Amino acid sequence: MAEKEFEITTNTYIFAGVGAVLLGGLAAAALGGMQNTIAAGVVGALAGGCLGLFF
Repeated sequence: MAEKEFEITTNTYIFAGVGAVLLGGLAAAALGGMQNTIAAGVVGALAGGCLGLFF
């Protein structure tokens, strides 16, 4: 199986930022509260960053 070397590029940061904004905004609208918004933003950034590694 071919191995792919992961490299952090600008796409990784873009996906992380978009994921943080989307999930943070949804959490703010649905749940409210600063803690929920920050927690969802962090999860969105992690998920977006992982997705950005593949693109």
